[in-house]
Amino acid sequence: MTQFQTIITGHGHFATGMKGAVELLAGVQTSFKYIDFAEGMSDEELGHQLQAALTSSPTLIFTDLVGGTPYKEAAKLSLSRQDLAVVAGCNLASLLETIFSNYDSLSEYADTLVNVTKQSAQVLDLSLGESEEDPEDGEGI
Repeated sequence: MTQFQTIITGHGHFATGMKGAVELLAGVQTSFKYIDFAEGMSDEELGHQLQAALTSSPTLIFTDLVGGTPYKEAAKLSLSRQDLAVVAGCNLASLLETIFSNYDSLSEYADTLVNVTKQSAQVLDLSLGESEEDPEDGEGI
C-alpha cells in the first residue's frame, strides 16, 4: 500500500468524486484525504483546509488542474516543506495503479502517478481492425 499520505483536491466535487471511485474499485484508503474546492469557497479557506489535513508524514497533494486554485494553494504549502510533493492533471487509473505499491521516495511516487497517467490516456481507434480491401469482395460482416 502507498506509504505516503495523499491529499486529493480539485474544483467542485472532484475530490469526493475520486473518493467514490477509489473506494468502489479499491476500498477505503486510510492514507488518502479528499478536499473539494467547493463553489463559494475562498482560496484562503482551501489553503487552511489543506494545511489542516497535513500531518508530519511525507505527503503528496494530487490536484485536478495545473495552475488552478487547488494547485496554487498546494504549491504555496510545498514552499515551506521539503516532504511535500504536488502533482496535477493525473487520473483515476494512476491512483489505482499506485495504491498497492510501495515507493522508496515521494518523488518516485509522484513520477509514477504522472507516468501512469501518460500511459493510460488514449483515443479509441476503431480503425485498427479495418483492412484496405474492397468491402464488395464477398468478405465482410
